[in-house]
Amino acid sequence: MGPDLRILIDGDNARVYRRGDKVTGRVVLGVEGEEDIRALKISFLGTCTTTTTRPVYTPHHTDGTHPLQRYQERIQLFHFEQDLLAECVVKNKESWTFDFKFPELTSPRYSRWQHGPRYLKSPHPLPPSFQTNTPGGQAVISYLLKATLSRGGNQDALETQELLPYHPTPQDIHLEPKICTRVLYAQVWKPLSDSRTTIDRALSKLSRRNSAANNGPRIIPTLHYPESIAPGQNIPLYISVENTQFSAQLSFAQCELDSVTVKISTHTTSMCGQSASEPEDMMVKHVTCLSKTNIAKPFPFGKKLKLANNFRLVDDAECVPSFKTYTITRRYDFNVTIGLRYEGREFKVRCTTLLEILPRIPRELLPSMPEDEETEIDPLPLYEPREPSREFAPEYESLHELERSSSSEGELSYTRSWGSSLVSTPATELEELRFGDLRIRSG
Repeated sequence: MGPDLRILIDGDNARVYRRGDKVTGRVVLGVEGEEDIRALKISFLGTCTTTTTRPVYTPHHTDGTHPLQRYQERIQLFHFEQDLLAECVVKNKESWTFDFKFPELTSPRYSRWQHGPRYLKSPHPLPPSFQTNTPGGQAVISYLLKATLSRGGNQDALETQELLPYHPTPQDIHLEPKICTRVLYAQVWKPLSDSRTTIDRALSKLSRRNSAANNGPRIIPTLHYPESIAPGQNIPLYISVENTQFSAQLSFAQCELDSVTVKISTHTTSMCGQSASEPEDMMVKHVTCLSKTNIAKPFPFGKKLKLANNFRLVDDAECVPSFKTYTITRRYDFNVTIGLRYEGREFKVRCTTLLEILPRIPRELLPSMPEDEETEIDPLPLYEPREPSREFAPEYESLHELERSSSSEGELSYTRSWGSSLVSTPATELEELRFGDLRIRSG
């Protein structure tokens, strides 16, 4: 029986580390009798690993199948090391202490000419612990302790390691998200002109009797939304409409909110290799996290209308903040579609914006949920993922806008992991979702 090498970390084993946190503990070595040891060291490192496969096309494969070539790139975000023991003889059981600290920034720098313009080369804040499956490969960011024991003679080295979950620290803590305003000038709506013929429109332009009363309202929608949000925070979402064609007859006119649909899209990029010719995998997934129809709620011009109650990202270990590191990028899009009515006429307002998911705020700093919001929650059963058949072409209407793409052809296989991206969701699951990285509730 060989030596028993273990790493014992002080404190809670389920602890999630943040920037500047210390990692302390002991390395324990147990042997039977005596053991000739050359060296014992412990390393503290962060790694970013991307793998993928691509078919190799040769003229001799007439059956349509091609061998696959594997690509992998492994980058160290940082690497610290401590020597615990020099050459000596160890008896029975001994232990040695270690002490490390999570750095604020990554360590290495990379040349723009060697890695290309899209490769993040300069030191930057540490990304979160992350793992997701890509087309034909994986993208993994991990932080770990690794103890290495070198033994005398021709005996192989002995290694053991312990993973350390890491989550970024928010730079500036804002308990309430900042609301941004976006006026959708490109989506001006003239509801009373929708049913008019081309001849009627031409005559009305030539006629001097054309007035605001004949034209009806000229409606410009405005969306009020957050550009960044942290898990646990309520996502404020409002709409307002302005009538720029004012008249006395229209002073008491109102629009009617008919429907609201909110989707969040996840974009994950994974690069392998150092030149522009090496493969890059891109994965895009969409989820419908809010869908309300037949609302029939009137609201006047110039007033903001709240579109959702208790709409938030749930604070759990699966919610991955937006990040960009050397070879892996994760970002999110916020897609809103709002149905409006005016005197029986319908209109769709559509807006897509970049949504930054921030690192989670400590629970003790988050405001408590009001009692009236708690009563509006009506959770539905948890979402269970569905995978398309690998033998037959999928029915695209049944996939609910699931998209996947890569830089070249290859087998597209997706499996579920603790850090995977957003996945498609049936339209019946509207109030509470739990999936790969996010769980969203709405009232």
